[in-house]
Amino acid sequence: MKQWLSDFKLALIQEDIDKLESLLNTLDLKKMLEDLARDFQSDELKDKLNDNLEQMRALLQEAIVLMNVKKNSKACEIQKIQKALKYFKD
Repeated sequence: MKQWLSDFKLALIQEDIDKLESLLNTLDLKKMLEDLARDFQSDELKDKLNDNLEQMRALLQEAIVLMNVKKNSKACEIQKIQKALKYFKD
């Protein structure tokens, strides 16, 4: 799970949408819970789980914002190209 979080943070910093999508597709919460349960006692497990889920929530929120910004940027570029094509056709 630590590796997934690290990879996700790096992809977010690098604004690598393809890597973010790939990581989201490989996210296995069941395996994460099994690993945490094996490694920690009940109180530690609860604290560690809350910490990991909070990190994931924050990272996913940032990823959504980044994807929306990228999507809007691409839409703006497409509109500019369409206007330029229309200008040259007329």
